[in-house]
Amino acid sequence: MRMVFALAVIVGVAPLRAANVWTTVYRCDEMTPLPAVDPNRPGVYADIMVGTRLVIVVSSDTGSYWWGHLRLSWDDADYAALRGRGPTILPDADVLAYIDSCLEAAGEWASAWDFSGQAGIGLEFLTSAYAPVVPGDWFICDYMAEQVGPCDVGLYDLSVSFDALIETLSFTHVPSRDFNDDTIVNFEDLALLAEHWRAAGDYDRNSPEAVFDLNSDRRVDTGDLSLFCEYWLERTYCNDVAADPNNSSSGV
Repeated sequence: MRMVFALAVIVGVAPLRAANVWTTVYRCDEMTPLPAVDPNRPGVYADIMVGTRLVIVVSSDTGSYWWGHLRLSWDDADYAALRGRGPTILPDADVLAYIDSCLEAAGEWASAWDFSGQAGIGLEFLTSAYAPVVPGDWFICDYMAEQVGPCDVGLYDLSVSFDALIETLSFTHVPSRDFNDDTIVNFEDLALLAEHWRAAGDYDRNSPEAVFDLNSDRRVDTGDLSLFCEYWLERTYCNDVAADPNNSSSGV
């Protein structure tokens, strides 16, 4: 495949200087950082509801070449998905590239594409080997919480080795409180919860009543109301995305 060959050439000729690279996780508005559960464990984040879209930004304080990826293990891929932005087929290559996942600071010829291998699945990133690369936010992608359970995302530096782990982002997905799927937890969801108040029984976990039993105790009561209120007015998805923070001419 021409894309693979081209990458091999770039890796061979580009200067491989160590780059300090990290991620920042934002809520769907791309401006509000998702808090960590403990300041001493910055990579372990607050619980999010199934259906939530988060935004992961890969940044660096250097202007050097970098090649890496965000990766889910195949087990974790059952719970979440990583999605690039602005897909387009690269010329002369059967590769889906994400041009809008490459921010200005990564250089004009930066690239992002899907990764899939024995170790897992995710997104691969490459800063420009020829156009200037500057410190700042390099890449952006979306994280989609799809199933209840824990999920880890690894940031790897492929410029060093395939297993050169930079950091691990740990998420826990909880049942959604957005019962009507309108992307916000509000009075309409509270009304739906109230309609099933005190519902009890051995209903199937996939039944309509089960989504309101947030603590899985086979009844809908004050325990579920308490869990519901923890996410009051929280949004799972935002339709508008923020502008590239590296571009001073862009509005936010």
